[in-house]
Amino acid sequence: MKAMIFDMDGTLTPATQKISKEMMEEITSIPNSIKKYLVTGSDFSKVVNQIPESFILDNFSKVFTCNGTRVYNTSLDLDDETRPLEPELIHKIELVDHYSQADINHLVSRLLAIASESHTKYKTGTFIEWRGSQINFSVVGRNCSLEQREDYVKWDNKSNERRKIVQRLQEEFSGWGLGFNLGGQISIDITRQEWDKSYAFKFIKEDPKDCIFFGDKIVEGGNDFEIAMKCGKYHDVETPEDTLITLSQYK
Repeated sequence: MKAMIFDMDGTLTPATQKISKEMMEEITSIPNSIKKYLVTGSDFSKVVNQIPESFILDNFSKVFTCNGTRVYNTSLDLDDETRPLEPELIHKIELVDHYSQADINHLVSRLLAIASESHTKYKTGTFIEWRGSQINFSVVGRNCSLEQREDYVKWDNKSNERRKIVQRLQEEFSGWGLGFNLGGQISIDITRQEWDKSYAFKFIKEDPKDCIFFGDKIVEGGNDFEIAMKCGKYHDVETPEDTLITLSQYK
């Protein structure tokens, strides 16, 4: 094993919440000979809101946001005098380079129509978050409270709403080259089919077979599935506590 690759929400942190002291200590205890990478569906602003930027700089060789399509280099291999003070964006790709504004407008209109049809208890606004290479769609809304999030998770588990929406979108936008995956607890990630989290291997030097992946959405249709299937080993966790227990096996 030469590298460990981590999802963020539900794996290193509770969804949208800050990383625990215990998790930071566990990550820090991983030998320096093992490279560590962070691959998340969130954008960078959310990453540094949940994980201190200084901790990222000191522990992860690269950070991949928006399902791997935005790459941040920490220059962890450089000495302290030449290292940058913050992660450096070294690569990004954009949906607008592949789709016309009319196509994007049509997709957004359909997503809003689908949100309006949902029978979930709460709808809080910010149903669509534009991330450049990715559209994040949430029926309950990205700015929902923790209580509203938990209520939607129960609703989704009971109604299977997100999976039904994914199936509907796949059928309606067949031929567009778009991928629709469950993201986190309340969202659907929409991007190009080839832009799943395994895109990160374009920038990870280690052979995928020498990597271990930790994620909480390692199911077909989940946004951790493709990258997990390419790694030599993976751990399907449900909570950060599961991750802590699993990491302790590697000491």
